[in-house]
Amino acid sequence: MRLQRSRLNTVCIILEKGRPVHNVRPAADVTLKDAADVFGPCTIGIVLTGMGADGRDGLRHVKSHGGITIAQDRETSVIHGMPRAAIESGVVDQVLPLDKISKAIVDILWGRDLRSKRPSRN
Repeated sequence: MRLQRSRLNTVCIILEKGRPVHNVRPAADVTLKDAADVFGPCTIGIVLTGMGADGRDGLRHVKSHGGITIAQDRETSVIHGMPRAAIESGVVDQVLPLDKISKAIVDILWGRDLRSKRPSRN
């Protein structure tokens, strides 16, 4: 799944049948990278439960464009592979339980930036 700004300055979602990334399609890395390219520092990148490292490079791209990154904690993840890979790479602003992520998004949208808090390492 790709995101792209159109000539009319609207954002389009494009479903592709390209090569899988990390053996999956759609891949979180591809979508997160596109989101950062389209929305820049307004991007909120979130990696939830899953296997492998998909999402880690996408979150790195979000961070490099000034966005905010969140990963699900180990305790509430069914499979902690994707969040763990992102956390260990050092690109995550906040590690949160699943039931706290929606509040974090609202806080960000209301201007309460999570980056002022130190990320916990779970």
